[in-house]
Amino acid sequence: MIKAISLKVIIASIGCLFAALLFGGSEVLAGTNNVQMEITFRIFLNDKNCQMAVWLANEQGVFVDTVYVTRKVAGEGLGNRGGEIDDKWGGSRLSVLPVWAHQRGIDYGGGNFYPTKDKPLVDAISSATPKAGEFVRIWNQKILKPGKYYYYIEVNKSFDDNGHHNYSWYRGQPSVIWQGSLSVGDQISESKAKIIGHGHVAGIDGSINPDLSTLTTALELIGKAEAIYKPGKN
Repeated sequence: MIKAISLKVIIASIGCLFAALLFGGSEVLAGTNNVQMEITFRIFLNDKNCQMAVWLANEQGVFVDTVYVTRKVAGEGLGNRGGEIDDKWGGSRLSVLPVWAHQRGIDYGGGNFYPTKDKPLVDAISSATPKAGEFVRIWNQKILKPGKYYYYIEVNKSFDDNGHHNYSWYRGQPSVIWQGSLSVGDQISESKAKIIGHGHVAGIDGSINPDLSTLTTALELIGKAEAIYKPGKN
């Protein structure tokens, strides 16, 4: 009897150790029914019909989770519709939100990192294209480990060309990237985001180009952006 009980204890201990090794390195812990934290994002859009994504990365810059992405990209396959690139009759718009797509890092086939209409993202992280004005998004889907996190906002608008960027019937100035940081722990943390660069003009990778000298109206799509982290009550 004693041997049987000891064997069960050993097996249970091994199982717990395996789970710790498997999940211990992730910044996102398993979600629970109780909200233990929330982050509120406030984005002030100066223009309508903008495509936008918001996501979190850890202190090393590794993608953690998508907070929000417009429905045309998340569920309607705007970036992955097949056909010829830049085709006004329905080609894939690879330059719409390339930094988010590549940093998320899920290849849907042929090197395209955008969701397809057949494999959309869940509705919980998307909505219709926001109107001009204040856009608020509250994120409390998961529990994060304590530490420093970066939040990114990528915004793009079709037909927003200028003298430097005029490539096709819809693709003009590249997406603009905003960045801010938050400290996750037992204290409130807040920050204002700043523009740090732009995405690739053709959307072929997830690089952020810090040179903003060729951008004009694209820099004004968002007036300001900020986020606040609030720890939950234990």
